[in-house]
Amino acid sequence: MLSLKRNRFQCNSFMKIILPFIMSNLIGANFGNVSNGFGLDIGSRGSGVFLIRQYLDNEKPIGLNLELRFYDVKGENETVFYDYYTGTYQSISGKSLFLSPLFLGLNYYPFKDKIENNFLPFLTSRAGLVFILDGNDSGSFSQRWSNPTFKISPGGYFGCGIDFKYVSNSYVSASVGYEVLPSDPSISLDLAKGLLIHIAFIRSIK
Repeated sequence: MLSLKRNRFQCNSFMKIILPFIMSNLIGANFGNVSNGFGLDIGSRGSGVFLIRQYLDNEKPIGLNLELRFYDVKGENETVFYDYYTGTYQSISGKSLFLSPLFLGLNYYPFKDKIENNFLPFLTSRAGLVFILDGNDSGSFSQRWSNPTFKISPGGYFGCGIDFKYVSNSYVSASVGYEVLPSDPSISLDLAKGLLIHIAFIRSIK
């Protein structure tokens, strides 16, 4: 219980730092380049996909992004096996937990206009709300998700990465970072922190 309280405190403290930082950098921004993209997340406790929209500033070395993720959480000791009797795949020590973070973020490009634009390192920080669906941890798929619990909690992410431009209006963005997600006694799984690999395929539309 003490660990869960400490993790919630860390998550709330992270939000109080990151959100004012993002908002302060938006003052006087002149966003002109708009991009849409999608990608893959691989984290310490699961994996998922995401959609992203990004706005690059015409003058400052910053970019604003809005991201919606769909993240399937795995149990610490989860094992998947094939049941020949039922003809289906089953899991042992599995979790029926689905997260959908909606984050507002800021990218900072320290070398913008200093190196070739087809290779652009950046620092990133993101924060927002995490929508949680918590199902039963046993039974068939329909039994697990027949009456899930819905929750909302704050969360965030910070890390570093590189944009690789491969055609005129498209690029691949790869980053590695540390995510801060909710921890709740009723979920019985510590989600408060972990490594996240973030790979996005982005195309400029404006």
